[in-house]
Amino acid sequence: MVDTLTTPEAIPGFPEFGHIPFEGLHNTRDLGGLLAADGRRIKPALLLRSGALHKATEQDLARLLADYHLEGVVDFRTELERDKEPDPRELMEGVVFYDLPALAGETMGITHGAGLAKDMKALEAVKAQPHEMVKKMYPEILLGNAGVVAYRSLLNVLLESDGGAVLWHCTEGKDRAGLGAVVVERALGVPEPDVRADYLATNLFARTRAEGILDALAAKLPALRGLDADIDSFFYAYADYYDAAMDAVGDAFGTFDAYLAEALDFGPEKQAALRAKYLH
Repeated sequence: MVDTLTTPEAIPGFPEFGHIPFEGLHNTRDLGGLLAADGRRIKPALLLRSGALHKATEQDLARLLADYHLEGVVDFRTELERDKEPDPRELMEGVVFYDLPALAGETMGITHGAGLAKDMKALEAVKAQPHEMVKKMYPEILLGNAGVVAYRSLLNVLLESDGGAVLWHCTEGKDRAGLGAVVVERALGVPEPDVRADYLATNLFARTRAEGILDALAAKLPALRGLDADIDSFFYAYADYYDAAMDAVGDAFGTFDAYLAEALDFGPEKQAALRAKYLH
């Protein structure tokens, strides 16, 4: 049974969940404004989460460089995904790119076959309970070796940045990038209800993309019409996805703070340094 799709309540002081209205990037958001440790808030224009950048317009890229002084991009996608839809690195001079796949190999339901509308083989997964398949991937993203290395590296990139913005992304900005945001926000002391709400906020910005994919599939195979719920499993943020990841962390480490310290080597001292840098 597919979990009910929900959207979060607004977070005070964090209008539109930090959404940045770019032309080609549908789910790019600024964490600035979120309430964090000791009553402080995350500084604006420094911590950005996004979907893949290959559809960014030249104006989008110019804004990232000029308005956000973009310094680094952390790409959580697999090598296959990067090869199929590479980030426009040639148009982003001076930006350092970090290739840090959060899953060891291509995993249907998270990577969408690097383009569900293009790869009809992915339809086999639609027949096999895609929602449960995606949900089962969430613990692997946080606890698997690839994910641990990716998120540990993300935190260290943030600690070592020179003052410009760092953007992290996957394909849709929902699963691997979404859990990356969870890691960063928890390290900064954002209250858990707000972390969860920010995860679910993808649902406010994903509909156009999801409906476009469904239309493309239905145009090729009319029998696929009516598979909205199955397609939704790939493109929306469900509460039970988040809960599955948090339950797995709890089972393995007891608390998220213990996960940060033991799995990601990011204990209280490093958290204090991160908060000094990104909170005000």
